[in-house]
Amino acid sequence: MIPSFIKKTFLIILVSYLDYKISYGLSKIYVILPLTFLAYTFFLYKSDYSVGPLESFITGLFVDLITNSYFGHNAILFCFASYLINTYSNTFKLFSYFQICIFFGASATAYIGFSQIILNLYNFSYLTLFLSGIFNIIFCVLVAILSVYFPSISTRKI
Repeated sequence: MIPSFIKKTFLIILVSYLDYKISYGLSKIYVILPLTFLAYTFFLYKSDYSVGPLESFITGLFVDLITNSYFGHNAILFCFASYLINTYSNTFKLFSYFQICIFFGASATAYIGFSQIILNLYNFSYLTLFLSGIFNIIFCVLVAILSVYFPSISTRKI
């Protein structure tokens, strides 16, 4: 239990650092890639057990602390993501990879929309939201293609 928690915490810190480094370059082309959110939702989707709201809330608070965002912002959105994924876990078994990629891309776009409304209400950009939505769906499709062509990557346990 403890090594799994330490591994997950280390992966969140690493992905958050990558998200921070990538976001500067992508912001020049009006794209936001919420890599931390996508990695956490992937963890929720691939986990063998149902992740509860308390664990999602605490993970979100931890992400809020290390990313210096508003306290509770990621916590609420991580709880909402865990609720959606746990509610529709049996329905996801019926979907194809492409439909799941569209779902994760759309949920990342919703995350961007909520974040932009909270962080800069007077500077909300539909162009950023639209371009980020297209980019996130394409990114999720590319990750799914990698897992199909390189199955050894996708079978590893997190």
